[in-house]
Amino acid sequence: MLVLILASPLSAAHGVGDAALLEHLSRPPMLAAVSMSRDGHFLSALRRNGDQSELVVWYADAGVEEAEVLPYAFEDLDWLAWVGGGRLLLSLNEYGLVLYDAHVRRLRPLIDGEGPRPGDLPPVLLSSLPEDPRRILLQWEDPGVPGYPAVYRVDAVSGESEKIVGGWKPVIRWWAAPQGEAILGEGFVSRRHRLFAPRADGSWKMIRDRDYFDDDALAVLAVETGGATALVLSSHQSDTRALWRMDARSGDFIKKLAGHDRFDIIAAILDPETNMAVGATFEEDGIEDIVWASLHRDRLQEMAKRAKVPNLSLVTASVDGRRQLYRGRLKHAPPRYFLYDAEIDLLSLLPYDPADDTLPSPDTEGVWIDLPKGKGQMHALLSRAHTRRAIVLVHGGPVKRVTAGYNPFVSWLTANGYSVLQPNFRGSSGFGEKWRRAGYAEWGHDMQDDVRTATEWLIDQDIAERGHICVVGGSYGGYAALMSAIKDDDLIGCAVSLNGVTSIELLIRHLKEGRFHMLTIPRIQGRLSKWALRRRSPLNRADLVRVPVLLLHATHDTNVRFEHGQLMHTVLTRLEKDHNFIVLQGAEHQLKRPADKRIYYRNTLNFLDAHIGSRAP
Repeated sequence: MLVLILASPLSAAHGVGDAALLEHLSRPPMLAAVSMSRDGHFLSALRRNGDQSELVVWYADAGVEEAEVLPYAFEDLDWLAWVGGGRLLLSLNEYGLVLYDAHVRRLRPLIDGEGPRPGDLPPVLLSSLPEDPRRILLQWEDPGVPGYPAVYRVDAVSGESEKIVGGWKPVIRWWAAPQGEAILGEGFVSRRHRLFAPRADGSWKMIRDRDYFDDDALAVLAVETGGATALVLSSHQSDTRALWRMDARSGDFIKKLAGHDRFDIIAAILDPETNMAVGATFEEDGIEDIVWASLHRDRLQEMAKRAKVPNLSLVTASVDGRRQLYRGRLKHAPPRYFLYDAEIDLLSLLPYDPADDTLPSPDTEGVWIDLPKGKGQMHALLSRAHTRRAIVLVHGGPVKRVTAGYNPFVSWLTANGYSVLQPNFRGSSGFGEKWRRAGYAEWGHDMQDDVRTATEWLIDQDIAERGHICVVGGSYGGYAALMSAIKDDDLIGCAVSLNGVTSIELLIRHLKEGRFHMLTIPRIQGRLSKWALRRRSPLNRADLVRVPVLLLHATHDTNVRFEHGQLMHTVLTRLEKDHNFIVLQGAEHQLKRPADKRIYYRNTLNFLDAHIGSRAP
């Protein structure tokens, strides 16, 4: 069966499953990305309005019902940050900077004169200058040094800007102390990663020079208060990345703050009042925090107990400590936010959708799967449905990982009778450098073997029957699903690819158009020849596809261009292979619009039921 579907919203007759559940899982949360001004007087959030998320600001004592709606939706925003008390700084996707003064309810362009321009490097907030609430420290492209940013001090009241550090090669990212001094410059030359620090005479010296792929990992997280030290992630002392305090002037490591034998540290927890590290975060099955500052730890534990949410984190606090904003992570629903008022000792739950309490809660656990030939163990998340039908859901990236938490797509699949196994195959991040680097140049080979191993494990554990398994994924995961349709037809009954790579050669050609392609292509290609890349590409092996395939591709995908899906559809059609092709008109690589998510969820379920589920022959 060869079907081309142009994906305008479909009527209920085309779908299966609970329509109300589909609607709920695909729509935005009632409140998301909640943040608080430094003076504690105002809150901002993305609030649901139908299928849109609109930006709102409200006075903390009045409640969100009295919020002012700003003329921006989720899709318009690059980032936002509270600066100078009650001023909300917005960076728009076209790189414009606007400032909303909540005290007087006034919205205006931030810069009076020349600022960031469309097509330039996007602006980055370096410091909100808590000791000087009128001013902000930002970087944007230096007009005199195209492609490289300068550091600017901006007066938020007058809109005047002053360049304090000019752009120069190869620095593309500046790091500043909270007080406003540029402390580190970070840049890349081909695949060399370099850090620079200022000398006493105002010139800059290189303090770190490493090969991005072959040397120990190093990632800057923040400059601490005072500017003498920086927080970095490094693997120089172990296979996993640990959190270190580094001398910002010399690049020397001073102290290891946190580490884990099996998992990478992925973030530092900063005290919002002092900007000093009080803890660190890693991912096991879910997100886990290590908090060594007793005052911070005791406060979190107390608030988590009062909120009745085990996974609670501090988002921010007012400078006087009176108000604190917390976020609670749930397994079955979007995060919930809590506002604590120390003056009256009251912890308040911000509004959320009560219907969230009725959402299905998948039975999810972490498992370790032995790889063949003693090549180690692979971590995976298993969500059980107890039906002997299963999905191997392959994550994108591929240098990412899956973590337990709210996943609407997994909730949709398990609620409709499909167990879901999400493997963190070789090449995934979070499990140390050896595991990450074991995926270099292994597309279609070792990484693909791990997908097969995950599929075999489902059968061996009697979770699913042979032939009643489908491999599903997006981006790299879509690539892996298509390769499984070629290599694993003895195990699976179908494959689903969302915005999947179909030609590695075509992907590399696209990546070479980017400025920093030397930081991505070596990881994919290694020393493989063009012939080898074609042998590992679904587009060039489509004649070997032996199970039904569902292709979905977004027309506005800039990561994996639409032609990947088009070409695969053309070849499968010519070869008379059983497949469906759905065009997600106007969608992007990540499906942001609820209507696109519904098309993906509904058609995937319909396809699964037809080939491995209740309606399978």
